[in-house]
Amino acid sequence: MSQLDFKLGPKIKAFRRQIGLQANKLANQLNISPSYLALIEGGKRKIDGDLLIKICDELKINISDLTSKSDVNMINTISELLDDQLFEDLDILGPEVKDLASSNPKIGKALIRLGDILKKKDHELVNKIEKLSGKIVDSRKNSFPGEVISDFLQENKNYFSKLENFANEIFEKIKQNNRTRYIALCEFLKTEYGITVKDIIPEEDKPFSKIYNKKNKELYLSDYLSLETKKLHAAAQIAQEGAEDTI
Repeated sequence: MSQLDFKLGPKIKAFRRQIGLQANKLANQLNISPSYLALIEGGKRKIDGDLLIKICDELKINISDLTSKSDVNMINTISELLDDQLFEDLDILGPEVKDLASSNPKIGKALIRLGDILKKKDHELVNKIEKLSGKIVDSRKNSFPGEVISDFLQENKNYFSKLENFANEIFEKIKQNNRTRYIALCEFLKTEYGITVKDIIPEEDKPFSKIYNKKNKELYLSDYLSLETKKLHAAAQIAQEGAEDTI
């Protein structure tokens, strides 16, 4: 059979990892050396048809799983997502997007899903800004609304008297030596709102910074955060509980 000019190597590697098959074991089953398999998976060697069939048999997949054209749609969608000005400083190139879609399709799908969520949240945020500012910004709903927020803050000189008064009242209640301590913020959350703050070491495969369990009224903060970041999250929770209507 003639050699197939597809960039199949990264896909083969992805499928092999999905079923937990070690590279040296697959190479042995295919009667090729581990180093040659590494070249194939790295996209540095083409694969003839006979070997491709054997690989598919060992991985229990169809040839169509490796040669699917669905990558094109994924590449286009991810490229459109990365065109947002939010990512313009990253300078991500087309070939890099193609490599991602080819070798890590699940990550590609996750990025697309996050992009959809981002757009939805952006639109919701713009709607809220419209209500607060009384200005219609529909024409900008297709872009990231950071500029709209910036304009809103600048017009108000980043000063909101009601929020300032609320912050000063809280500070007077919890300050010690004219400073705000993390433990004081945690105690205030407990006594005023019944919220318990817990510093937790995240599981290796489940990283997080902050999680608020509304049902149990518990605020989980990653123990890897700096003290200042923990204070910021605790203070933000106080603001959310005590100044929600004002915000």
